[in-house]
Amino acid sequence: MTAATHGKAGISGIAYALPAQRRSLRELAALGQLESDPALLEEFGFSHVYVAEEESPYSLGLAAATALLHEYAVAPNSIDTLLYCGTPSVAFAAAGSAVDATRHISSTHRFQYPSTRLQYDLDLECASTLALDQLACTSLFSAVRIARALVATGDARRVLCVSSEFFPGCAGREAIYNCTADAACAVLVDHDAERNRILASAQTTKGYYWEGDAMRNEIVASYFPTAKHVIAETLDRAGWRPDDVSWVIPHNISVRSWNILLGLTGIPRERLWSRNIARMGHTLAGDNFINLRDAVSDGSVRPGDRLLLFSYGYGAHWTALALEA
Repeated sequence: MTAATHGKAGISGIAYALPAQRRSLRELAALGQLESDPALLEEFGFSHVYVAEEESPYSLGLAAATALLHEYAVAPNSIDTLLYCGTPSVAFAAAGSAVDATRHISSTHRFQYPSTRLQYDLDLECASTLALDQLACTSLFSAVRIARALVATGDARRVLCVSSEFFPGCAGREAIYNCTADAACAVLVDHDAERNRILASAQTTKGYYWEGDAMRNEIVASYFPTAKHVIAETLDRAGWRPDDVSWVIPHNISVRSWNILLGLTGIPRERLWSRNIARMGHTLAGDNFINLRDAVSDGSVRPGDRLLLFSYGYGAHWTALALEA
């Protein structure tokens, strides 16, 4: 377990980018991209997902970061650090294109990194770069946690975190009864943030489950007790009781799974902000922060609200953040 409660950093901006193509579960099933019956996934709360056809992970990541800088009037030279997480060097290839992996590995193409290209294309001339990998759907959480630590120690005042990760078309659109979508998300962690102060965080990694397909049943069995523990640890470090949580800002997995988990944690089920599960599905690492932006935009989240963000990532990682809106 790793945890942190120090520092005053907060999230001062969030933007995201989605592919132009949106497909229903029935369309995905007709294309052979689902393992389960669409009716079952609909019972779990899913309806549509966004699927990249011409977009690349890099193009969507650049779009999300550009939108954030413009919308929040952030001067590029005010960014001290850029943290990138998601698809690595092949991020420049469009979703529908064939990538010659051998050429990338055996030539200097392997040194063409999305993080440094983002630094150049966004004109972040004062920013150092750092990339995160092997954290699956918790990668953007980890980027935010690292950004908070940099701000707390005075090594940075503004850190831009960018995540963009796609499921390859040949991989289908389902992961343990959850329907996946393509998306990119940018999050600005700022020393001077007036809202979304990060009060506490916790993460547990269980390497025993590193081989996800082979350990599928064991992962399902471990998911709920470990998630309950990480959430309880985060609430304790924030000084909150379960009933103090105004909203749970989720990763977009089965609503049924969330109802079980909230029952175990003692957080009232009606405090789950679940509107995006049907609208866009599971956008991998971006879910919680995309949902936070939309929950603020629609007026659900108000200043002073106490927010719990939780996510699980294959590999296997459980992580949570406590924010004061």
